Amino acid sequence: MTHYQSSLGTIIGINARLLYAALMSAVAWYIWPESMRGYGWGFISICLWGSSIALFIEACKSAVKLFARDRAVSKYLAQGNKPKTAEMASSQALKNAGMTDE
Repeated sequence: MTHYQSSLGTIIGINARLLYAALMSAVAWYIWPESMRGYGWGFISICLWGSSIALFIEACKSAVKLFARDRAVSKYLAQGNKPKTAEMASSQALKNAGMTDE
């Protein structure tokens, strides 16, 4: 699939969201308390996991949209031939074709 220059920012954004979600999940796992005394850390850990899941879903949606866009652009570009250049019609060619009154 061909990727276009305008897609680069979107691809970087998707990868950044996935990296951020992974980092938040790792921090959430690291701060999970081993006893009930650290219930505050447990709450923060649950919030981090929820946020990382939301970021992961958002990144997946963006990736699907980008794939659909690239696919639509590819289909559009495949519809016709490449544009061809044409020479400008000269005054003599226009006279020969009867297109001018001169």
